[in-house]
Amino acid sequence: MNPYSAAVATALKPRRRLHLWIPLLLVWVLLVPFILLLAPLVFVACLIAKVDPFQGVAVYWQIFDALRGLRVEVDDPGARIRVH
Repeated sequence: MNPYSAAVATALKPRRRLHLWIPLLLVWVLLVPFILLLAPLVFVACLIAKVDPFQGVAVYWQIFDALRGLRVEVDDPGARIRVH
């Protein structure tokens, strides 16, 4: 199941924080037209590279599916960023 929102928190200055909530459904809806437009190009690229297009899409799907539990945390003395 895909998450419905993402939270990005950054520390701009020592006592100031910026919290940004991103509705992921909106992001997916905006990406669908680009995915549909790029699908024929991916198919042609797979044919040129002599790769089965369905297997290529399946591999990318497995990669994105493996990122489901990914947590990224970046700590720097000047900034602190957490993406969950």
